Amino acid sequence: MPFILRKIRKAKWYKSEGVPWLAEGDLQADALVDLATKGNRLSIYLVYDDRSNLERVVAALATANTDYISDFEYALFDLSALEKIGIELEKIEGETPDAMVNSWHCDLVELSASKILALATIIRSQAKRKRILSRRVLELVESAIASQQIDPTKLKPKLFEKIN
Repeated sequence: MPFILRKIRKAKWYKSEGVPWLAEGDLQADALVDLATKGNRLSIYLVYDDRSNLERVVAALATANTDYISDFEYALFDLSALEKIGIELEKIEGETPDAMVNSWHCDLVELSASKILALATIIRSQAKRKRILSRRVLELVESAIASQQIDPTKLKPKLFEKIN
């Protein structure tokens, strides 16, 4: 069963010293910013069940519409979790500098506030939340450019300069 990848800010998904009032098992409201919708849709990427395309997705997302490489934080959870909460997905072309990764893009559609909350609960309770440090992200990006997976002409000029 494939996985769903959503870019997040990992620290928002845990109880921290900055929010001592947060009940055990509850979620910071700030985490919901990572699930901000547009037109009641939410962008996600599919990752193969063997995760063989995970690093390629990371490299593409790390270079999409940005001026610099930074740590990359994401949540990864089983596609079947969406079925359990009644969230549908629609294949739609992504907008990264890697055409193949763009074909793995989907939107979660017809999202309501209760569905977003259910999705947040899945990310909190079932997802693997990971961080890839910027130096490793840069290695992935350089490798993707060298193997012509990422089209360097589709990078923002500042990022293109920094990588070259």
